[in-house]
Amino acid sequence: MSNMKHNILLVEPTIKPNGVALLKEHGCVTMAPDGEAQTLIRYINENKCEAICTRVEQITAEIFDACPTLKVVGQHGIGLDNIDIPAATAHKVRVLNVPDSSHITVAEHAMTFILACSRSLKINDDSVRDGTWATKDQRSTHDVMGKTLLIVGLGRIGRALAVRAKAFDMKVTAYDAYVSPESGAQIGVEMIPDLNEALAQADFISLHTPLTPQTRGMISTQQFQVMKPSAYLINMGRGPVVDEAALIHALQEGQIAGAGLDVLEQEPPQPDNPLLTMNNVMFTPHIGGNTIEASMRCSQILASTVLEALDGKDTYNWVNKF
Repeated sequence: MSNMKHNILLVEPTIKPNGVALLKEHGCVTMAPDGEAQTLIRYINENKCEAICTRVEQITAEIFDACPTLKVVGQHGIGLDNIDIPAATAHKVRVLNVPDSSHITVAEHAMTFILACSRSLKINDDSVRDGTWATKDQRSTHDVMGKTLLIVGLGRIGRALAVRAKAFDMKVTAYDAYVSPESGAQIGVEMIPDLNEALAQADFISLHTPLTPQTRGMISTQQFQVMKPSAYLINMGRGPVVDEAALIHALQEGQIAGAGLDVLEQEPPQPDNPLLTMNNVMFTPHIGGNTIEASMRCSQILASTVLEALDGKDTYNWVNKF
């Protein structure tokens, strides 16, 4: 890293202290109190910031248009749907993410949902708390051994989940238009080229796709209609990948058995969201990749690569190369 001190903007709540410390060691760090567009524009311009590190803040074309000093946007995590990539590229602003700090963490979370769904963990926990102490006939639990897991999106996370599911003696299939049958076979995964065919065979479906125009609403009414009534849907990707109204209908009509959701269309959900009343749906608040260890890894990688990018180096996580 060079001796030049670059101006960098962070946003509350910010990255982990180890990442902040690295940025402060090699740069001049300013902290914005919130992620509103006008706040970010004001702080970037007043402090002549060359980089901003983001988590969930919307980095829009308006910000790129208004901030000529901006050179780098560093995303704390892998998802980039909060950043206008074409606008960044048009303004020659590098966009970085961290694709490899939490893939195992997210895979573990997905496996947790699979096991919790198979054992009706929420229903049985409630039965103890409310004093009903469900009988064996009421518990409706299942082994995962021998069941079929469909992974939609066989990237880093999907591959890590496949390894863990196979350790539980599950059959693992996958749908991913960009992965060849030969590549899947190398890790013991059967690639199925037709999504609906793959869904019809699966006992558990785990979603690990980014949010793009092609994946928005890819799990909707038609897909729920072909699923087994005993199937569980796990979403660890992005909420809008699933048509939430169709999911609610499928659960109400018994088209699927339940769901484990780390993400939703609206986060946090409205209090009257029908999903919140269903005891066969489990939630976590979009924390699948946010263990202490993963967050520290992510912060360290993000800080170091932002500094390298500001020095003009070609970092491995530069997603919009120009």
